[in-house]
Amino acid sequence: MSQEIKISNGYFQLWKAFLKQNNSDWNNFNLVAEKRELLESILVQPIDQQSSYDFFMEMIDATRQHLDCPDLIFSMAKCIHPAHFGLLGYMASRSENMAQALEYVIRFSRLVIDGAYITQMQYQHDGETVRMFCPLSDDKFIFLHEITLASMLHLGKQFIPQDQFPLLRMSFVNAPQMALKYYQDFYQCQLKFEQPVYEIIFSTDVLLLKPEQADPNLIQILVKQAEDALLQRSHLTNIAQQLQFIVAEYLKLEQQAPKIEDIAQELHVSVRTLQRQLSQLNTSFKVILEDERMKRCEYLLTQSLGLTDIALDLGYSDQSALARAYKAYSGQTLLQKKQQLK
Repeated sequence: MSQEIKISNGYFQLWKAFLKQNNSDWNNFNLVAEKRELLESILVQPIDQQSSYDFFMEMIDATRQHLDCPDLIFSMAKCIHPAHFGLLGYMASRSENMAQALEYVIRFSRLVIDGAYITQMQYQHDGETVRMFCPLSDDKFIFLHEITLASMLHLGKQFIPQDQFPLLRMSFVNAPQMALKYYQDFYQCQLKFEQPVYEIIFSTDVLLLKPEQADPNLIQILVKQAEDALLQRSHLTNIAQQLQFIVAEYLKLEQQAPKIEDIAQELHVSVRTLQRQLSQLNTSFKVILEDERMKRCEYLLTQSLGLTDIALDLGYSDQSALARAYKAYSGQTLLQKKQQLK
Protein backbone atom coordinates (compact mmCIF):
# COMPACT_ATOMS: atom_id res chain seq x y z
CA MET A 1 0.00 0.00 0.00
CA SER A 2 1.39 3.41 -0.94
CA GLN A 3 2.32 5.75 1.90
CA GLU A 4 1.83 8.78 -0.34
CA ILE A 5 -0.94 10.99 0.95
CA LYS A 6 -2.42 14.28 -0.16
CA ILE A 7 -3.05 17.26 2.08
CA SER A 8 -5.08 20.38 1.53
CA ASN A 9 -3.18 23.27 -0.04
CA GLY A 10 -4.31 25.14 3.07
CA TYR A 11 -1.31 23.62 4.89
CA PHE A 12 0.99 25.34 2.41
CA GLN A 13 -0.92 28.61 2.86
CA LEU A 14 -0.67 28.26 6.65
CA TRP A 15 3.08 27.73 6.27
CA LYS A 16 3.29 30.83 4.06
CA ALA A 17 1.34 32.87 6.66
CA PHE A 18 3.79 31.70 9.34
CA LEU A 19 6.76 32.79 7.23
CA LYS A 20 5.20 36.20 6.65
CA GLN A 21 4.59 36.67 10.37
CA ASN A 22 8.25 35.86 10.98
CA ASN A 23 9.41 38.31 8.30
CA SER A 24 10.72 35.46 6.21
CA ASP A 25 10.20 34.58 2.55
CA TRP A 26 10.45 31.15 0.95
CA ASN A 27 11.96 32.85 -2.13
CA ASN A 28 15.13 33.15 -0.06
CA PHE A 29 15.29 29.38 0.44
CA ASN A 30 17.77 27.51 -1.75
CA LEU A 31 15.17 25.57 -3.74
CA VAL A 32 16.04 24.00 -7.09
CA ALA A 33 14.07 25.32 -10.05
CA GLU A 34 11.79 22.27 -10.20
CA LYS A 35 10.79 22.60 -6.51
CA ARG A 36 10.35 26.35 -6.84
CA GLU A 37 7.99 25.94 -9.81
CA LEU A 38 5.97 23.27 -7.98
CA LEU A 39 5.62 25.46 -4.89
CA GLU A 40 4.57 28.48 -6.94
CA SER A 41 1.94 26.32 -8.63
CA ILE A 42 0.54 25.06 -5.30
CA LEU A 43 0.37 28.53 -3.75
CA VAL A 44 -1.84 29.88 -6.55
CA GLN A 45 -4.20 26.89 -6.57
CA PRO A 46 -7.47 26.85 -4.57
CA ILE A 47 -7.03 25.88 -0.92
CA ASP A 48 -9.38 22.89 -1.25
CA GLN A 49 -7.13 21.27 -3.85
CA GLN A 50 -4.61 18.81 -2.46
CA SER A 51 -0.87 18.34 -2.90
CA SER A 52 1.87 15.96 -1.78
CA TYR A 53 2.54 15.71 1.96
CA ASP A 54 6.09 14.59 1.19
CA PHE A 55 6.70 17.85 -0.67
CA PHE A 56 5.17 19.81 2.22
CA MET A 57 7.66 18.16 4.58
CA GLU A 58 10.50 19.18 2.25
CA MET A 59 9.37 22.79 2.76
CA ILE A 60 9.18 22.27 6.54
CA ASP A 61 12.74 20.88 6.55
CA ALA A 62 13.90 23.88 4.50
CA THR A 63 12.18 26.18 7.00
CA ARG A 64 13.97 24.56 9.94
CA GLN A 65 17.29 25.13 8.19
CA HIS A 66 16.41 28.76 7.49
CA LEU A 67 14.72 29.76 10.77
CA ASP A 68 15.51 29.02 14.40
CA CYS A 69 12.02 28.18 15.70
CA PRO A 70 12.01 25.34 18.26
CA ASP A 71 8.20 25.45 18.63
CA LEU A 72 7.56 25.51 14.87
CA ILE A 73 4.36 23.42 15.12
CA PHE A 74 2.70 25.75 17.62
CA SER A 75 3.96 28.92 15.96
CA MET A 76 2.40 27.75 12.70
CA ALA A 77 -0.84 26.68 14.42
CA LYS A 78 -1.26 30.17 15.91
CA CYS A 79 -1.47 31.54 12.35
CA ILE A 80 -4.52 29.37 11.54
CA HIS A 81 -7.66 30.86 10.01
CA PRO A 82 -10.85 28.99 8.95
CA ALA A 83 -9.85 29.52 5.32
CA HIS A 84 -6.76 27.33 5.81
CA PHE A 85 -9.04 24.30 6.25
CA GLY A 86 -11.14 25.38 3.27
CA LEU A 87 -14.73 24.18 3.23
CA LEU A 88 -14.24 22.22 6.44
CA GLY A 89 -12.93 25.29 8.28
CA TYR A 90 -15.90 27.41 7.22
CA MET A 91 -18.32 24.62 8.17
CA ALA A 92 -16.82 24.34 11.64
CA SER A 93 -17.01 28.10 12.20
CA ARG A 94 -20.64 28.36 10.98
CA SER A 95 -22.02 25.22 12.73
CA GLU A 96 -24.99 25.62 15.07
CA ASN A 97 -23.03 24.11 17.96
CA MET A 98 -19.76 22.28 18.57
CA ALA A 99 -21.46 18.89 18.44
CA GLN A 100 -22.35 19.62 14.82
CA ALA A 101 -18.86 21.00 14.12
CA LEU A 102 -17.22 17.82 15.46
CA GLU A 103 -19.56 15.71 13.33
CA TYR A 104 -18.46 17.60 10.21
CA VAL A 105 -14.76 17.25 11.13
CA ILE A 106 -15.17 13.47 11.24
CA ARG A 107 -17.42 13.23 8.20
CA PHE A 108 -15.46 15.47 5.83
CA SER A 109 -11.86 15.08 7.04
CA ARG A 110 -10.86 13.61 3.65
CA LEU A 111 -11.22 17.11 2.21
CA VAL A 112 -8.17 18.05 4.28
CA ILE A 113 -6.10 14.84 4.44
CA ASP A 114 -6.61 11.99 2.00
CA GLY A 115 -4.74 8.74 1.47
CA ALA A 116 -5.23 5.01 1.92
CA TYR A 117 -2.39 4.91 4.46
CA ILE A 118 -4.07 7.38 6.85
CA THR A 119 -6.75 6.25 9.33
CA GLN A 120 -9.35 8.99 9.72
CA MET A 121 -10.15 10.43 13.12
CA GLN A 122 -12.92 8.73 15.12
CA TYR A 123 -15.34 10.08 17.71
CA GLN A 124 -16.80 8.72 20.95
CA HIS A 125 -19.25 10.26 23.43
CA ASP A 126 -18.66 8.42 26.68
CA GLY A 127 -20.53 9.62 29.79
CA GLU A 128 -18.88 12.85 30.96
CA THR A 129 -16.34 13.10 28.15
CA VAL A 130 -16.07 13.42 24.39
CA ARG A 131 -13.13 11.60 22.81
CA MET A 132 -11.59 12.13 19.35
CA PHE A 133 -8.79 9.74 18.44
CA CYS A 134 -6.75 8.17 15.64
CA PRO A 135 -3.66 5.93 15.41
CA LEU A 136 -0.26 6.73 13.91
CA SER A 137 0.29 4.62 10.80
CA ASP A 138 3.91 5.66 10.21
CA ASP A 139 6.48 7.90 11.92
CA LYS A 140 6.68 10.06 8.77
CA PHE A 141 3.22 11.43 9.67
CA ILE A 142 4.11 12.64 13.20
CA PHE A 143 4.44 16.26 12.07
CA LEU A 144 1.14 16.06 10.18
CA HIS A 145 -0.73 14.75 13.24
CA GLU A 146 0.78 17.36 15.53
CA ILE A 147 0.21 20.37 13.26
CA THR A 148 -3.35 19.24 12.49
CA LEU A 149 -4.30 18.72 16.15
CA ALA A 150 -2.71 22.01 17.21
CA SER A 151 -4.38 23.92 14.36
CA MET A 152 -7.80 22.37 15.02
CA LEU A 153 -7.72 23.32 18.67
CA HIS A 154 -6.38 26.82 18.09
CA LEU A 155 -9.09 27.34 15.49
CA GLY A 156 -11.72 26.10 17.97
CA LYS A 157 -10.55 28.69 20.48
CA GLN A 158 -11.29 31.38 17.88
CA PHE A 159 -14.93 30.26 17.79
CA ILE A 160 -15.40 29.87 21.54
CA PRO A 161 -14.30 32.16 24.41
CA GLN A 162 -11.02 30.93 25.90
CA ASP A 163 -12.43 30.56 29.43
CA GLN A 164 -15.18 28.23 28.15
CA PHE A 165 -12.96 25.87 26.17
CA PRO A 166 -13.35 22.47 27.91
CA LEU A 167 -10.15 20.68 26.87
CA LEU A 168 -9.21 18.05 29.47
CA ARG A 169 -6.39 15.97 28.01
CA MET A 170 -4.16 15.51 24.98
CA SER A 171 -2.44 12.20 24.18
CA PHE A 172 0.30 11.68 21.60
CA VAL A 173 1.66 8.49 20.05
CA ASN A 174 5.07 10.07 19.64
CA ALA A 175 7.55 11.34 22.21
CA PRO A 176 7.69 15.15 22.64
CA GLN A 177 9.09 16.82 19.54
CA MET A 178 10.24 19.89 21.49
CA ALA A 179 10.62 21.05 25.08
CA LEU A 180 7.61 20.12 27.24
CA LYS A 181 7.02 23.73 28.24
CA TYR A 182 5.90 24.52 24.68
CA TYR A 183 3.24 21.80 24.86
CA GLN A 184 2.12 22.96 28.30
CA ASP A 185 1.87 26.63 27.29
CA PHE A 186 -0.09 25.81 24.14
CA TYR A 187 -2.55 23.15 25.35
CA GLN A 188 -2.88 24.06 29.05
CA CYS A 189 -4.29 20.65 29.94
CA GLN A 190 -3.09 17.18 30.99
CA LEU A 191 -0.57 15.75 28.49
CA LYS A 192 0.43 12.16 27.78
CA PHE A 193 3.06 10.95 25.35
CA GLU A 194 3.96 7.61 23.74
CA GLN A 195 0.36 6.45 23.96
CA PRO A 196 -1.44 3.90 21.69
CA VAL A 197 -3.36 6.63 19.81
CA TYR A 198 -3.57 10.38 19.35
CA GLU A 199 -6.42 11.54 21.53
CA ILE A 200 -8.29 14.73 22.42
CA ILE A 201 -10.52 14.55 25.51
CA PHE A 202 -13.16 17.23 26.10
CA SER A 203 -15.80 17.49 28.77
CA THR A 204 -19.31 17.03 27.34
CA ASP A 205 -19.86 20.76 27.86
CA VAL A 206 -18.17 21.22 24.50
CA LEU A 207 -21.17 19.76 22.64
CA LEU A 208 -23.50 22.59 23.67
CA LEU A 209 -21.14 25.47 22.98
CA LYS A 210 -22.20 27.64 20.07
CA PRO A 211 -19.68 29.25 17.70
CA GLU A 212 -20.04 33.01 17.68
CA GLN A 213 -20.40 33.00 13.87
CA ALA A 214 -23.04 30.22 13.70
CA ASP A 215 -25.16 30.48 10.54
CA PRO A 216 -27.76 27.66 10.04
CA ASN A 217 -28.66 28.85 6.52
CA LEU A 218 -25.09 29.05 5.26
CA ILE A 219 -24.17 25.70 6.80
CA GLN A 220 -26.68 23.89 4.58
CA ILE A 221 -25.00 25.32 1.47
CA LEU A 222 -21.53 24.43 2.75
CA VAL A 223 -22.53 20.83 3.55
CA LYS A 224 -23.88 20.37 0.02
CA GLN A 225 -20.62 21.72 -1.41
CA ALA A 226 -18.60 19.38 0.82
CA GLU A 227 -20.68 16.36 -0.22
CA ASP A 228 -20.18 17.23 -3.89
CA ALA A 229 -16.44 17.71 -3.35
CA LEU A 230 -16.11 14.28 -1.71
CA LEU A 231 -18.08 12.66 -4.52
CA GLN A 232 -15.87 14.32 -7.13
CA ARG A 233 -12.71 13.30 -5.26
CA SER A 234 -13.86 9.68 -5.11
CA HIS A 235 -14.53 9.75 -8.85
CA LEU A 236 -11.15 11.27 -9.63
CA THR A 237 -9.30 8.86 -7.32
CA ASN A 238 -11.01 5.99 -9.13
CA ILE A 239 -9.85 7.41 -12.49
CA ALA A 240 -6.24 7.57 -11.25
CA GLN A 241 -6.41 4.02 -9.89
CA GLN A 242 -7.82 2.75 -13.20
CA LEU A 243 -5.05 4.55 -15.04
CA GLN A 244 -2.36 2.95 -12.84
CA PHE A 245 -3.84 -0.51 -13.43
CA ILE A 246 -4.14 -0.05 -17.21
CA VAL A 247 -0.58 1.28 -17.55
CA ALA A 248 0.81 -1.58 -15.43
CA GLU A 249 -1.05 -4.18 -17.51
CA TYR A 250 0.04 -2.52 -20.77
CA LEU A 251 3.70 -2.61 -19.74
CA LYS A 252 3.40 -6.26 -18.73
CA LEU A 253 1.48 -7.51 -21.76
CA GLU A 254 2.60 -5.21 -24.59
CA GLN A 255 6.19 -4.74 -23.38
CA GLN A 256 6.17 -1.08 -24.34
CA ALA A 257 4.99 2.23 -22.91
CA PRO A 258 1.40 3.22 -23.78
CA LYS A 259 0.45 6.60 -25.22
CA ILE A 260 -2.05 8.82 -23.45
CA GLU A 261 -4.35 8.55 -26.47
CA ASP A 262 -4.57 4.77 -25.94
CA ILE A 263 -5.40 5.20 -22.26
CA ALA A 264 -8.02 7.89 -22.85
CA GLN A 265 -9.74 5.68 -25.41
CA GLU A 266 -9.84 2.76 -22.96
CA LEU A 267 -11.33 5.02 -20.25
CA HIS A 268 -13.86 6.46 -22.75
CA VAL A 269 -12.79 10.08 -22.20
CA SER A 270 -10.99 12.63 -24.34
CA VAL A 271 -7.28 13.25 -23.84
CA ARG A 272 -8.02 16.78 -22.63
CA THR A 273 -10.57 15.54 -20.08
CA LEU A 274 -8.16 12.92 -18.76
CA GLN A 275 -5.39 15.50 -18.43
CA ARG A 276 -7.73 17.88 -16.59
CA GLN A 277 -8.90 15.17 -14.18
CA LEU A 278 -5.34 14.14 -13.38
CA SER A 279 -4.38 17.79 -12.90
CA GLN A 280 -7.11 18.08 -10.26
CA LEU A 281 -5.31 15.28 -8.40
CA ASN A 282 -1.98 17.12 -8.76
CA THR A 283 -0.58 14.39 -10.98
CA SER A 284 -0.25 13.69 -14.70
CA PHE A 285 -0.10 10.84 -17.20
CA LYS A 286 3.68 11.26 -17.39
CA VAL A 287 4.07 10.94 -13.59
CA ILE A 288 1.88 7.82 -13.41
CA LEU A 289 3.58 6.25 -16.43
CA GLU A 290 7.05 6.79 -14.94
CA ASP A 291 5.92 5.43 -11.57
CA GLU A 292 4.54 2.25 -13.14
CA ARG A 293 7.61 1.89 -15.37
CA MET A 294 9.85 2.00 -12.28
CA LYS A 295 7.73 -0.57 -10.44
CA ARG A 296 7.89 -2.85 -13.48
CA CYS A 297 11.62 -2.20 -13.78
CA GLU A 298 12.20 -3.38 -10.20
CA TYR A 299 10.28 -6.58 -10.96
CA LEU A 300 12.26 -7.21 -14.16
CA LEU A 301 15.54 -6.69 -12.28
CA THR A 302 14.73 -9.87 -10.35
CA GLN A 303 14.47 -11.82 -13.61
CA SER A 304 17.34 -13.10 -15.77
CA LEU A 305 17.18 -10.19 -18.22
CA GLY A 306 19.88 -7.83 -19.37
CA LEU A 307 19.50 -4.10 -18.68
CA THR A 308 19.19 -3.33 -22.40
CA ASP A 309 16.29 -5.79 -22.72
CA ILE A 310 14.58 -4.27 -19.65
CA ALA A 311 14.98 -0.78 -21.13
CA LEU A 312 13.38 -1.83 -24.42
CA ASP A 313 10.54 -3.66 -22.64
CA LEU A 314 9.72 -0.45 -20.78
CA GLY A 315 9.79 1.74 -23.86
CA TYR A 316 13.14 3.48 -23.28
CA SER A 317 15.44 4.11 -26.23
CA ASP A 318 18.40 2.43 -24.55
CA GLN A 319 19.92 1.29 -21.25
CA SER A 320 21.33 4.76 -20.50
CA ALA A 321 17.88 6.38 -20.70
CA LEU A 322 16.50 3.80 -18.27
CA ALA A 323 19.46 4.25 -15.93
CA ARG A 324 18.93 8.02 -15.79
CA ALA A 325 15.20 7.61 -15.17
CA TYR A 326 15.71 5.07 -12.39
CA LYS A 327 18.41 7.16 -10.70
CA ALA A 328 16.08 10.18 -10.69
CA TYR A 329 13.24 8.01 -9.32
CA SER A 330 15.03 6.18 -6.51
CA GLY A 331 18.44 7.77 -6.01
CA GLN A 332 20.03 4.36 -6.75
CA THR A 333 21.70 2.99 -9.84
CA LEU A 334 20.20 -0.02 -11.59
CA LEU A 335 23.13 -2.17 -10.56
CA GLN A 336 22.79 -1.13 -6.92
CA LYS A 337 19.11 -2.02 -6.96
CA LYS A 338 19.72 -5.31 -8.73
CA GLN A 339 22.28 -6.27 -6.11
CA GLN A 340 19.92 -5.21 -3.33
CA LEU A 341 17.09 -7.31 -4.77
CA LYS A 342 19.37 -10.34 -4.91
